[in-house]
Amino acid sequence: MLKPQRKITRKEIKRDPFLETVDKLEYNFEQNKKTYMNIALAIIVGVFIINFLLNKQAQKEFDSNSALGIALVAYDNADYENARFQFETIVSDFSGTNSANIANYYLGKIAYNNSDFNKSESFLNKYLNDNEIDILIPGAIKMLSDIELNNNKPKDAISMLDRGIRLKLSTNIISEFKLSKVLVLMSLGDDKSAQKILSDILSDKNLSANIKGRCEELVGMM
Repeated sequence: MLKPQRKITRKEIKRDPFLETVDKLEYNFEQNKKTYMNIALAIIVGVFIINFLLNKQAQKEFDSNSALGIALVAYDNADYENARFQFETIVSDFSGTNSANIANYYLGKIAYNNSDFNKSESFLNKYLNDNEIDILIPGAIKMLSDIELNNNKPKDAISMLDRGIRLKLSTNIISEFKLSKVLVLMSLGDDKSAQKILSDILSDKNLSANIKGRCEELVGMM
């Protein structure tokens, strides 16, 4: 004959370690419900703010790219005064965007072409100091080195070219910087250093025919 199932008393249930843990958690939650709710609310608000800022930044990038396109059309059409105004507006209204940084480059280039070297140097340095590697860097380096030469600072011009040489750019662009450096060294009468650089350039087996020809021409001049 089967024995009747023993009833589990409430006292025995409370002694169950798992149930005791659950009870403690429930009690802790009840005691700190307001704190937990505030934390949850803060997380929700934080997520909302982050999404808002990300969307705002994305819209800012989109608007700045559109404005840059208009400015570049004006520049390509040789409407430099209008282009300058457009680039200045981009720098002012869309600070921190890639378009604003590109605008600094073109403002520097416009000032350079107008022989306003102080203003050009300021814009080009802003571009270089807040920039990801892209195709505009060689132009900025060459203009800045030329500005230093115009200011009778050949050593500073060499330092600027060395800065370009240290960048991770294509071999041909690096060789262009080195050739410019050779010309500066030759103007200083330092043919020995110039010859060493030319030998280094010519040792590259993948050197383009154009650069190779220019190197050989400079070797002949020395």
